[in-house]
Amino acid sequence: MQQPGQALRRFRQMTNEEKKRRLERSGISVRWMDDSIADFAIGYAVEIYQLQVLEIRRRTIERRSDVRTYDPPALDCHSQLYTRMERLAVRTLYTLGLDSGEVVLTLLGERSCQVRDIAAQPWLNDRRLGALYEAAARKEEVQEEETLTERGTTELLIGMDPEFLLVRMPEGRIVPASKYLGRIGVAGCDAVSRRGRTLYPVAELRPAPGGDPVRLLKHLRQAFAIAARRIPDQTLIWQAGGMPQPGFPLGGHLHFSGIPLNGPLLRTLDNYLALPLALLEDKRAAKRRPHYGNLGDFRRQSYGGFEYRTLPSFLVSPQLAKGVIGMAFLIATQYLRLQCSPLDGEKIHQAFYEGNRSVLKECIEPLVTDIVSLEVYPQYEAYVGPLLESLRKGKQWDESRDLRRFWKLS
Repeated sequence: MQQPGQALRRFRQMTNEEKKRRLERSGISVRWMDDSIADFAIGYAVEIYQLQVLEIRRRTIERRSDVRTYDPPALDCHSQLYTRMERLAVRTLYTLGLDSGEVVLTLLGERSCQVRDIAAQPWLNDRRLGALYEAAARKEEVQEEETLTERGTTELLIGMDPEFLLVRMPEGRIVPASKYLGRIGVAGCDAVSRRGRTLYPVAELRPAPGGDPVRLLKHLRQAFAIAARRIPDQTLIWQAGGMPQPGFPLGGHLHFSGIPLNGPLLRTLDNYLALPLALLEDKRAAKRRPHYGNLGDFRRQSYGGFEYRTLPSFLVSPQLAKGVIGMAFLIATQYLRLQCSPLDGEKIHQAFYEGNRSVLKECIEPLVTDIVSLEVYPQYEAYVGPLLESLRKGKQWDESRDLRRFWKLS
């Protein structure tokens, strides 16, 4: 059981202050345990292997004497606290370039946690943890063999659920999507919690997944047509992007099945899709980060696949949507051949979260060169080519526009 060598070296070379800056930039609260002061806390040691939780154990820490005691696992694995700790621990390790390790958390109130300590290889000096991680590694090997056996019969499918707003102009008032759309269906509305109330202001398209860009784009256009029929008010403006209206961050989530979730795939999606979109986005879109649109943001789904949640809503134009769809399929099939990782660097990582286009554009050309040099690139060029050309020309989308005109929905 070992971490990838390059990632482990980078982690060890970072100072605690550098780790803290990177984590806090990503919206993660950190307070390292300090041997120089009495630091008593009830913490939780979260063991993660390949982006999945192995166990969460309550840990009592007394740094003055460095005494640590562990309680048997007591958290209900179906509880909100368990899920919250798992997601935070995975995010913490992923942000620092790791997919496995131990993260020690303490509670901050009822709904949030704080990172107190990180161990990249907790199994080295703990026999019990060594056995736990070894068992997880053996289980992964069996699953990989089963995946290889099934690969000829399992089809890659990609779906999506991008969002948009209905806006009454000129006052810029949000008209709740629930006025026209139901909570379920191909064209529906999504929930937002405000001051203890659940509202449904955001419209969402949920086209059927497709096994290639042609089918997925066709399904997206069909979902748009359904939404247009159900929203007859032609005086409304339909807006998409990252945050076209203050306080309403929008997402363009992609759903993958038929391909295993792993760190290399997530990092390729971040570097070759999320990073280029950050260069194209309206300057308002960066305001959704770090609360929304974090790098490597994913959720496993009941259908056996996963949802990649980092992207803003790419419904701004058909060209942008086509580019995202084409890149999603290209990355899913070729990610092991796409090796650039500019987001590993502190400068580019910071520029992504701040929306600093002048810095981000410094790393785009190697990414573009990597993509067009792929042997399969001609299969995706009609979809991806216009997106790459927009990157080279330094274009930006405008989130204030009515997207219906570009999709010919009026």
